[in-house]
Amino acid sequence: MQPLNNKQTNNKQTIAIYFICLLVYACTFHSFTVHAETTPMQTIHSTALTIYKDGALLRQGRSLPLSKGKTTMPITGIANTIIQESLMLLLSALPKEAVIDETTLTKLNDEAYALNMLVNSTVDEPKSFVTLIYLFKNISWKPFYTIQFVSGYQQLIVNSFFEINNISGISFKETQVQFVDGNIPPIRPTETDKDNLKIKGYTYKGILDLPKNGTKRLTWATSDSIKTKQDYRVFVGGEFLNNMDGKVAKPIVETWVSFNNTASNTLGQDLPQGPAILYLDQNGQLESLGSTILPHTAVGQEISVRVPSTHVEKNDKNSDKGLKFIETELEQNQFRRLNDTQNTESHYRLELKNKSASPITIRVTLDLPENVTNWEIIRETQPHETSGEKQVFWHVKVPANGQTQLKYQLRFITK
Repeated sequence: MQPLNNKQTNNKQTIAIYFICLLVYACTFHSFTVHAETTPMQTIHSTALTIYKDGALLRQGRSLPLSKGKTTMPITGIANTIIQESLMLLLSALPKEAVIDETTLTKLNDEAYALNMLVNSTVDEPKSFVTLIYLFKNISWKPFYTIQFVSGYQQLIVNSFFEINNISGISFKETQVQFVDGNIPPIRPTETDKDNLKIKGYTYKGILDLPKNGTKRLTWATSDSIKTKQDYRVFVGGEFLNNMDGKVAKPIVETWVSFNNTASNTLGQDLPQGPAILYLDQNGQLESLGSTILPHTAVGQEISVRVPSTHVEKNDKNSDKGLKFIETELEQNQFRRLNDTQNTESHYRLELKNKSASPITIRVTLDLPENVTNWEIIRETQPHETSGEKQVFWHVKVPANGQTQLKYQLRFITK
């Protein structure tokens, strides 16, 4: 296959290396099926889109019958938001048989360009084709969810959707689609852009038609009724990591429900981070509970959702007063800076009081800020666990009509 030989393009080696990386990434998720869509000059054989949050990568195969000699061959329907540096053409003919000497983009209208190619061929090949590859803007996607609680939060139903917004000015027929949870990597990446390549992809298994200047919603995953488990959580990060000046805080106790992202729960798809609208089904009548953000959840991982506090009081089985049966008291016994202002050490005492007639377990969660580069629990009255690099938690058992204290000493360094 013969790469584009464009006399008007600079820095060809840099762009080629970059674009080969994008092409390999796209091909990892796409296999191309043959279909027929006729344009004034070519038949489109295959179309695949890798859609980012701020644009897309197009790979499209078109018929390109070759005739001996030099011929100017137009390709129509090029998005007017094309990133011209990203344009690459691959001929099915061998380099010794045909070469693209020049390419020129001309504006057809406010929505599309035409690409004119000067092809120099030594053969007549009516069955040859060209693969057109480029990045373009004005197309994006976003995930979102609906979660319906039933049976007093003991079960729930999850629906996951992807919404594509195509205002690029061109339409796409019978297209395979890959979604990337991130922006288009820069054409000339720097050292600080390396993290942009660590992005998550989601492959849609069906074939889509995308209208120009329109929006399409896809169902990504949907579940039957899933049994949940309920727990109580207290969060002691955030503002409590600062100097509390001897003041005693009373962290809020929250009710959470959790379930697993598995095929047995009729999910079993990687789920991207996105907003979720919460509903409560009470005897067939739906009530809106507001919204939350679901994190990225791979297959097999647990998903947790916070139940709005106003509805916890209505549905909690332990007390007709809801979470008022749990009392908290957080005291910072010591706060100091070590050596410099980036090194902090604090001593804490958290008291949990259970006023109900049943023993409970409370998850105490310490979320560390993003700017923390190193941390250590120096002392603690019970062993901690971790989730990821910057979350520490304890499962604290509190007896019926009793109380438990958790003491810990934390040291962390910020950048």
